[in-house]
Amino acid sequence: MRYRPSDVRAAKYRAAGIEPPAIDQLPLRTKLPPVIVTRMTKGGVGKTSISVNVAAAMAMMGYRVLMIDADPQASASNLLGIETAIYETDILHIGHFLKKPSNAPDEDLPGAIKHIYEGGFLDLIPADITLAETDASLVAVLSSHTRAELFLNRNSTFFAQHYDVIVVDTAPGTTPVGLAFSFAAKQSGKVLTVVEPEGSCLRALDSLASNLAEIKAITGANIGMEVVINKYHPSLKHVRESMGFLYSKYGSMLNDSIIPQFSGFARQLSAAAKEDAGPLVEFESISIGAAAVIDVAKSLIHSYGITMPGLPAGVE
Repeated sequence: MRYRPSDVRAAKYRAAGIEPPAIDQLPLRTKLPPVIVTRMTKGGVGKTSISVNVAAAMAMMGYRVLMIDADPQASASNLLGIETAIYETDILHIGHFLKKPSNAPDEDLPGAIKHIYEGGFLDLIPADITLAETDASLVAVLSSHTRAELFLNRNSTFFAQHYDVIVVDTAPGTTPVGLAFSFAAKQSGKVLTVVEPEGSCLRALDSLASNLAEIKAITGANIGMEVVINKYHPSLKHVRESMGFLYSKYGSMLNDSIIPQFSGFARQLSAAAKEDAGPLVEFESISIGAAAVIDVAKSLIHSYGITMPGLPAGVE
């Protein structure tokens, strides 16, 4: 028997000696929930896979999660079952909101949200290829780096009432949309990044660190990194050597959970078995890959201070 997210959530309230509140009876929160922004300057490291699986794992733990796909490739949207071919969808993506300079809450925001898990435990603002037009348009916008922060703040009451955490998957490289969400990550003081222990990925990690240092120099925003190691294979010499470099240079930033090389991540978007496509934590929940992702999700709940309304911090 698989427990629903609502069952897990109710059990956590009861374990704390609190009768689980109905949705319309939740303690009123107005502060923006924690925002986990994932960034990496290199593609192919598993950033989207990890961010989607972390979001799904948190939802399965009973947290209400909003995933924002801020990548025109729309890999996160596809992994969560949203078809993003332009002629098949009516997607209202994050670019629509980032273009607005307004401080007024977005009345059309609820219409952009796709419900992945029932009960609002995992919702998604999907993307499609037209999001690339936003990157192009933001290049000419004054203070474009503040647009994601503006979007989150003007809708903070809506987000606070509906979600416990927001997870943002950005495009690889350095794009205006990615930079805007990096600046917005100053709320938590860090971005979440995923690195594969091999040479080109280590150089990309250095590039991301330099990018964040440049943001600080220009804006004063002090944004660090939390680094998740993915595709770990201890029998490979170059992996062992790269791990030594990571611990020596980024040791204090490394997440304690390491995700092993696991073929299940590649099966998530299987074209041969589309009905089985989806997050690994959902379809191969007892696999070693899923277990590692769940450990990462638990650690992020603590490091980002993610809570449920009326429960103390640290309750998983």
